[in-house]
Amino acid sequence: MNLASKIAMVITAAVALAACDTSVTPTYQTSPQNTIILQGVAAGGKRVSVASFTAAPGVDVNPSCRLMGPIDVGGGQTPERVLHDALTAELLAAGIYSPKGTPLDITLTDMQVSSMNGHWILAGTVKSPKLPQGYSVQAKYDFKTSFSAVSACQNTALAFNKATSAFIHAIITHPSFRAAI
Repeated sequence: MNLASKIAMVITAAVALAACDTSVTPTYQTSPQNTIILQGVAAGGKRVSVASFTAAPGVDVNPSCRLMGPIDVGGGQTPERVLHDALTAELLAAGIYSPKGTPLDITLTDMQVSSMNGHWILAGTVKSPKLPQGYSVQAKYDFKTSFSAVSACQNTALAFNKATSAFIHAIITHPSFRAAI
């Protein structure tokens, strides 16, 4: 076997072994802290639904991790759908959700992830018929990362749910939330 053939075999093996890997986020679980806050709002008789959860133009909703590949934040669902379902789950857990409640329209205005620095940033605008001008929120969730790409990307995927919980917390604790619903 000549040198060119050996080099070709090494390159072929390297390319085959360097395939992308997908880091997957587990299903979102509601936060007791968010549930307690929302139960306080529900006690006042207010009810709410999530009409829409969209991403603003230019927002990168396809996060990736280093050179490993994409981060699947929702078992094949879009981040917008995952965030919609997470907020709906929080509302249901607190007893404040109603399909006939005040509909919230939420636009994701920023979604950033850094597996190197260990943080997620989620930002959005919340509007409703009762508060058409809306209000903006942002949540930054820091997590431990790793030198190893495999570990760092797994940590990044796992941290998305905590970032989602922090984002929902920012939405429901904003001074304008009660006015919006």
